[in-house]
Amino acid sequence: MKTYLSTAPVLITLWFGSLAGLLIEINRLFPDALSFPFFFILIEFLY
Repeated sequence: MKTYLSTAPVLITLWFGSLAGLLIEINRLFPDALSFPFFFILIEFLY
């Protein structure tokens, strides 16, 4: 079972699933973050 869960398709599926969930939650909290000016302001705010 451990060798099956460490294979590449399983890890890629888990990675893309978590990445999609993270992007969906970010887009839910900051709805205009995908537009360029707000994203640039957000990056400047974080750094």
